[in-house]
Amino acid sequence: MNNKIFEALRQYGFEPVSNAVSVGTWRNYAVSLQKFNAKTYYMRWAIRIPKSSRDLAKALRAAVKASGEKGIALNSALPNFVLLTVNFAKAGEQLEVFPRWMNIVADALAQNGIAPANTCAVTGAANPDSLCLVDGFNYQPVCASAVRQKDYDLQSKVEENENNGSYVTGLVGAVLGALVGVAVNLLTIFFLHYVVAYLMALIPVCAMFGYKLFKGKMDKMAIVIVIVLSLLCVPLMMVLELALEAAKELKVSFGEALGWAFRNFTKPQVFDLVKGDILKLLLFMGLGVFVAWGFMSRQLNSSKTGNSKLQLETMRPNPNCQPTQQPMQQ
Repeated sequence: MNNKIFEALRQYGFEPVSNAVSVGTWRNYAVSLQKFNAKTYYMRWAIRIPKSSRDLAKALRAAVKASGEKGIALNSALPNFVLLTVNFAKAGEQLEVFPRWMNIVADALAQNGIAPANTCAVTGAANPDSLCLVDGFNYQPVCASAVRQKDYDLQSKVEENENNGSYVTGLVGAVLGALVGVAVNLLTIFFLHYVVAYLMALIPVCAMFGYKLFKGKMDKMAIVIVIVLSLLCVPLMMVLELALEAAKELKVSFGEALGWAFRNFTKPQVFDLVKGDILKLLLFMGLGVFVAWGFMSRQLNSSKTGNSKLQLETMRPNPNCQPTQQPMQQ
């Protein structure tokens, strides 16, 4: 562990669980700090509200502003947590500013009637007995039995996929999924006459959905298959776009136009006309893959088991748990 800020915050009961995340409680609120860069961190406070609240966010921002403290800002108030950004501008400053920041947030939450979260983040059950990291960075109250059951179910599914998952069926599903993404992009290009760059992310996302749906083996090869397939969709999109334009201009059926597009696509005079568009689409596809990378990575067996393992390793007693009263024996 070489995160000096996390090491300094141990005295406040915060425990580093990696070089990127530290967890603890403050006035019974479950809180996590996630490292963004050397001095900037995301801070999440576990709460429960019906839906994202602009009013709560506005009240918390006002409380932070009224305090006069620098280096702390509220991002949003979501149903399961309040998200803030904090910046330790000077070396050693965390020892001085951290408790002030924490009390400002805790006071503001209490004044707005927001108590520490006390329902399970997994099942919604009341009075959860434990705290653990959920989704990698969010420290939340949970029922330990529910987390362990979820881990058991996940391990069973992963083992089933590793033993019986197939690259062949996965590829079939990925092709079908990618075609859905291609269709959305083609319709956009055909009717709007320009490429919506972020829509290109639909192709690898849909391909991964299809790969998973058709029970493809969820290891690193899955991402390789999806990326290669997504890149191959670029010339396919150009052929289909040529066919659509030909069908429109020449007043012929799409089948006839598609045959013409396939026959003529690689001819030098046609390729010269579209090579600039191909390069542009390849660039946008690269952007799409980049945008979709986090989603694709989280679908892998290794990512899911790693996250589940982290949940179990970070499980701690919930200070808000009320002991269940045992019935008096006669």
